[in-house]
Amino acid sequence: MMPITEVPLADLDQEPIVEGHPHLDPERVAYYVEHLDESPPVMVYNIHGRLLLADGYHRVAAAQRLGRGAIRAEVHQGERGDALRFAVEHGKEQRGLSEHEIMEAIARRSRDQEPPMP
Repeated sequence: MMPITEVPLADLDQEPIVEGHPHLDPERVAYYVEHLDESPPVMVYNIHGRLLLADGYHRVAAAQRLGRGAIRAEVHQGERGDALRFAVEHGKEQRGLSEHEIMEAIARRSRDQEPPMP
């Protein structure tokens, strides 16, 4: 297991997590608001100095709701592909999703994050 460290939320390279975002379950966020300190750390990949959140969106949303500036994280060194492989395997295990379903969700999120064409 990797060492656990406190990571500033502002240092996470991700789309902003906003209330009402389609992939956020409000009940899970509310649970983590009450139990964040007992919850497992989020999973982050350090990719050439950029910290990519691979797992823990509900916990990050809870930390934001609580007004915290940092969250406990397990930080791995790697590439974007490593983070995606982790997210796929984790999704398959935790949510019972197929690899195809997970890759479609990742592609949708990537399209949603792309800046509009000039």
